Amino acid sequence: MAHPGTSALSSPAGFEQAYDALREMRGSSGRTLLHISQLEEVSPGLAAKLSERVNFNVPRTARDALACFFSHATSRFIAGMLGLTVVARCFLGPPTAVDAIVAIATAIGWCFQEHLIHEKLLHSSEPWFGSDIHRWHHALPYYHVSLDGVGLAACWFAAVGAMAIALGHACAAPAPALTGLAVYTLFGGVYEAAHYIAHTRVPLPRGLNNVRAHHMKHHLVDNAYWFAFTLPAIDRILGTDGNARDASSKGS
Repeated sequence: MAHPGTSALSSPAGFEQAYDALREMRGSSGRTLLHISQLEEVSPGLAAKLSERVNFNVPRTARDALACFFSHATSRFIAGMLGLTVVARCFLGPPTAVDAIVAIATAIGWCFQEHLIHEKLLHSSEPWFGSDIHRWHHALPYYHVSLDGVGLAACWFAAVGAMAIALGHACAAPAPALTGLAVYTLFGGVYEAAHYIAHTRVPLPRGLNNVRAHHMKHHLVDNAYWFAFTLPAIDRILGTDGNARDASSKGS
């Protein structure tokens, strides 16, 4: 399996040389790229150019990570929409058993959706702007500040919010619909935070460290496996757990 990023020939406008250098480093040496310092050793100028587009000054403490995370408009937008949705739901009365069912179904659905979007769309064999952006993410040294743009978050929330409102109106059940929207938004924030922290060097508790290790395998070992994020076990369910593949190969 080629190292992640070596098959991506497109690059962000104005940064072609820097991304070509990253691909060349992987293709010629097979080196695992973790830090921008590895590119600085080969070409300080290209490393400086790439740093104009990407923040490689990753936090090393939980306090710095929190400050950096909420310095981004995306994080603040998601937090704001979550708060707004929760307040709106509170005005419609206390939660019921239906709310609990909707919340659980939404949480499970998010975890499967996360995997399927990652595998089928972001790693699609048919190039499109989403897969291009994701390949650029893979081309970078692993440790960098990584969050989706606020425009994407806003459009996504607007689309899901419109569907939730329409469904709530059609079923005459606005309260459970808002519960679903709140849980969906919460999991969107959890994903952004977990993906962001996985690409930093902040010491993590065991559970989050397992998520980071899982994601690092996707980036550094084989990008055809380990697509799940919030719930790594989804990879075992959908047959994309590279560890299970390796165990099966050894057993045969």
